[in-house]
Amino acid sequence: MKKNDKNKDLSENKPKKGFLKKIFKGKEEQKKVLNIVKNKKINNLYFYTDVNNILLILERGIRLLKDQKLKKDEEYIVWTYLENENSIGLEFDSSTRAHFWKWASESKVDIEKISVIGVDPHKLAKLTKNDWALDEVKNIVYIYETIPLEVIDFILIKDKANLKRIQTYVEANDIDIDVFFGETGNIDKKKERK
Repeated sequence: MKKNDKNKDLSENKPKKGFLKKIFKGKEEQKKVLNIVKNKKINNLYFYTDVNNILLILERGIRLLKDQKLKKDEEYIVWTYLENENSIGLEFDSSTRAHFWKWASESKVDIEKISVIGVDPHKLAKLTKNDWALDEVKNIVYIYETIPLEVIDFILIKDKANLKRIQTYVEANDIDIDVFFGETGNIDKKKERK
């Protein structure tokens, strides 16, 4: 790794790999993340978003900002903490999430509007084509493509007004995702699937 590479902003710049590295060390960062997941017994990677974005995510997956194509009446609220033009940031579920809550309080985000999406890292590895990047300082995994709906395990909603609407949408469309209310922001154990 070149000296300058450590100072690159991984949220906007996908790490460059030479031809030989692409062939012999494909998805090297993804493997590193999966080893951390295994060693630290991590179940999910977390994505935080505004509750008003959930229906669009349920229709299209979690998209890069550059790939968001909205209709005239649609709105997608961007939080620059994890959503960027070229990447989607995910935190480990073992993280204290101090970065997120610090950012949320500094940005004066309405905490009731925060939804937490749990992403299964193993399914994500199977369904993504590009390598990931790991920012070990911020404890964030950067994904450089759309995160498919199939990898989402659960959605925690702190806003009761939107909870029933989203639960109804998930049930009506037979989507295999747990949707639950989380007043304290704590993530409950997932219910067993049949």
